Amino acid sequence: MTRKSCLEKSIGAVFMAASLFVSGGQQARANPVPAPTLDRTQTAYLTHCGGCHGIEGISGPTFVPMLRDTVGTFACSEEGRRYLVQVPGVSMSLIRDDQELADVMNFVLFTLGGKSTPPTAKPYTAAEIHEWRQSPMSVTDFMERRAHILQNAVAACQAHKPT
Repeated sequence: MTRKSCLEKSIGAVFMAASLFVSGGQQARANPVPAPTLDRTQTAYLTHCGGCHGIEGISGPTFVPMLRDTVGTFACSEEGRRYLVQVPGVSMSLIRDDQELADVMNFVLFTLGGKSTPPTAKPYTAAEIHEWRQSPMSVTDFMERRAHILQNAVAACQAHKPT
């Protein structure tokens, strides 16, 4: 295929896409779908956490942990609960109000954590957030530390499961 024919096909595709976009836009305005309304906690999660962890707690294939149906396992141990607050992204969050951060952490734990959150998990309090964020995690082997804490939390979950 010649460069000219590639260019002609590309221009044709652009015009086709533009016409579909414009006509779709007209229909969308005629039948608007209401945008979802988010509460203050969901908005705080989206603006401070969702960029890395994903809008619904599903991060891409990176070192950033997925939250959806996984993060609740940390709630099986006190060490795990504390860890979730002491990770730098949480402890040094721009959400400076302890109650607001507790609300976001409870949203993460109970909503995004879904089936991974044990029924015995206790909600975060503003007092816990205030205390634990004073000593953010600062280690050079961050991923190893996370794996160790998660391993302990998984063991605690298994120990508390009814037989």
